[in-house]
Amino acid sequence: MKTVKKERKGRAVNGNSVLQRMSAFLPHEKKFFVLFEDLAGKAVEAAGLLVGLGTNYSKVSQTSERLERLEDEADSVVHQILQGLFYDHTRVTEEKGDIRYFAHNLDNVIDGVTKAMSRLTFAHLQSQAGESGKSGELPKLVSEFSPIILEASQEIKTAVGCLRDLKCEGATLERCYIRINELENEADKTNRKWLRILMTAPVADPNEVLERMVLKEIVDILEDTMDQCEDVANILETFRLKGGI
Repeated sequence: MKTVKKERKGRAVNGNSVLQRMSAFLPHEKKFFVLFEDLAGKAVEAAGLLVGLGTNYSKVSQTSERLERLEDEADSVVHQILQGLFYDHTRVTEEKGDIRYFAHNLDNVIDGVTKAMSRLTFAHLQSQAGESGKSGELPKLVSEFSPIILEASQEIKTAVGCLRDLKCEGATLERCYIRINELENEADKTNRKWLRILMTAPVADPNEVLERMVLKEIVDILEDTMDQCEDVANILETFRLKGGI
């Protein structure tokens, strides 16, 4: 009797071992591609809204509201990705970590644009307290940063579309993350330029000091947003090196 039990136990252990080895060859959940593409599309939309402000504050309030809704929608997508990972038994822990990191960094791009917009609203109030001629002007630093973030987001969206078939789209994916790294370098130069201006230009009115502080924070936020884009590009490169997700 004991021998039979041992044999059954041995078969069960061997069976579990076989299933574990087979799991490496099971097809992964495809829904992550759809969710990634949805999230990347929202990042492009967020960056486009920042660019769409133009040169004045007339759209800031409306755009800020839309970005807050977009941020909530993006958070919902990230939650779906994390829930999917929890119930996905076809991936090892390292693969799940890569996907989680990718989703969070892509979501951070949207969060960064939203955060910058909220600070722009505050900067507008500060400028209204100063010279009246400045009240309708959007800080020039935004018009220099925003196209860089938009292009980086568009490259991310293109790259995410390549994940479905890396064998055919590997070269396109490589071009995308190389371009994102180049854009991050452009953002670094823009960041240094505006920090130098904000920190060294004479202050004619003491009221401008607080406005300068707000503008410096906006510069920091936009630079950090581009850093998030670069982090996304690095994970995309990792996906390519590993042959997929």
